[in-house]
Amino acid sequence: MYYVTAERERLVEFLPKGAAGAEIGVAEGTFAGILLEECAPARLHLIDPWGAYEDAGDDAARGRFLANAVADRGGGAPAAGRASAGDDRAFQAVQNRFRGDARVQIHRTYSYRAAATLPDKTLDFVYLDGDHTYEYVLRDLLDYAGKIKEDGLILGHDYFEDAFAAQENYAVIGAVNAFLARSGFIFVALTWDKFPTYVLARRLEGFAGEFLRNLLESDVFAIDLPTSLAFSYREFSYKRRDGSERRIPSFTRA
Repeated sequence: MYYVTAERERLVEFLPKGAAGAEIGVAEGTFAGILLEECAPARLHLIDPWGAYEDAGDDAARGRFLANAVADRGGGAPAAGRASAGDDRAFQAVQNRFRGDARVQIHRTYSYRAAATLPDKTLDFVYLDGDHTYEYVLRDLLDYAGKIKEDGLILGHDYFEDAFAAQENYAVIGAVNAFLARSGFIFVALTWDKFPTYVLARRLEGFAGEFLRNLLESDVFAIDLPTSLAFSYREFSYKRRDGSERRIPSFTRA
């Protein structure tokens, strides 16, 4: 595993051009614009419900398959909700931003539903930045592992833990580690920045191999660490004398 001093905006520059990709969790499309500019994909699926959680009937169904997919962790589906005017505005902003770009296909739906419409093994990469709770991150990993090609990549945002993450019930680290423990994927890279991005692959050849070569041939500083240390990654808060706090990455405080 390579621990690299790059933010995600720099990291995605190393994705091979002309790929087929997807972003889960699009918001107003800022990062999607970066993916299109830096990666020059042939196709980019933008997937986001641009709204609140599903209605009660769908909640019950989703709660059942989440329970099946995450047998070692409890937790039902969230409370029901509806799209707000702000959600609609964000969706419209994305539509306006990418109108006329033949590479872009917008899916206003939940990530698991979009996954059901995408053929297996047709994506070179997927970037996960949707719901950050344990069950939903793990569900996205399980769903989209089947959608990427054998040499494809799964990337994801916010691989961190702090007071904010605990308050918001983020559990990206736990979900990724659980996925790695039960799948054929390996940890390829992790960024050293405020909101780290992780990179996973089945094997380092083809698309994934070219990404890694691009990374290692760049000027980005990289540290080669035993893959086993990825499971130990945590962060701790250091309080400075001026009262401010600094988040310190650690591979020893699991």
